[in-house]
Amino acid sequence: MFNPFNSPMIKKDLKVICRSMKFSWGLFAYEAVLVVVFLFSLSIANIERSYTGVTSNTDIYSGYVYFFPAIGITQLMIIALIVPIITASSISGERERKTMDVLMTTTTSPVNIILGKIGSAVVRVMIFVIASIPILSMSFVVGGLSWLALLEYIVLAFFLACFTGSVGIFSSSLCKKSITAIILSYVIYLGIYGVPFVVMLIEYLSNIDRQSFYISPFALFVDPVFTFIVFFVDRMSSNDVLSIFGGSHGGIWSIIRNPNLYMVISIVVQMAVTAFFVHLSAKRIGPSTK
Repeated sequence: MFNPFNSPMIKKDLKVICRSMKFSWGLFAYEAVLVVVFLFSLSIANIERSYTGVTSNTDIYSGYVYFFPAIGITQLMIIALIVPIITASSISGERERKTMDVLMTTTTSPVNIILGKIGSAVVRVMIFVIASIPILSMSFVVGGLSWLALLEYIVLAFFLACFTGSVGIFSSSLCKKSITAIILSYVIYLGIYGVPFVVMLIEYLSNIDRQSFYISPFALFVDPVFTFIVFFVDRMSSNDVLSIFGGSHGGIWSIIRNPNLYMVISIVVQMAVTAFFVHLSAKRIGPSTK
């Protein structure tokens, strides 16, 4: 059974990246981007206060709560961009370095190799996410946002890293060249992120009343983008983003319309897709695969 705390692959990668100045400079650049976003959001909040004339001590910091989605969404975009580069070059990189055959002669099973590669990428990403907590905390210390939302965000970011990592590792198992694997992973991402919204658009245009959606709510389960949309809208306001699907059809939709339940089901579906990609990747690099 795979143990992430005792995986030799993850331990080796952590030792390598912790000794690398490249990782340190990457972390610095990451924090610099978040600081720029923070300062830009701060300037927008100040401009908004100057127009609205808010000067009371009780309201002057109310706009700081919006640092959370601004910085949080920026982080998610970075995760979606860097995880494919890390994971999509893992297996194909082993092939390019002619070390894949040596790796397969070890006692580590193909599934554990795949999980180790994904785990290594997830650990790197979570180091970046945790390093951003001091900046994110402005929304909670000053803006008054619940600290539970920060914990939920970190958990959702972890699942996103696992999901994107599985797609990248699957692409790497299919391709012999790293650059081809990276391109393929982005194509798969585009399909996963975009197709459910296309289904929603088609269903919207085909409905006469423009209010009833029968397929879109379930198609969007697999889309991490919509999961985070539900999360930010529900935590940042009293609005219900799921109300866009209407309520003319009952059944199971009337049960799962709760935002918290919808997010839980979305994570379960996305982790099932992650397990599916891990299984396919393990079969691709198995001893029987030529």
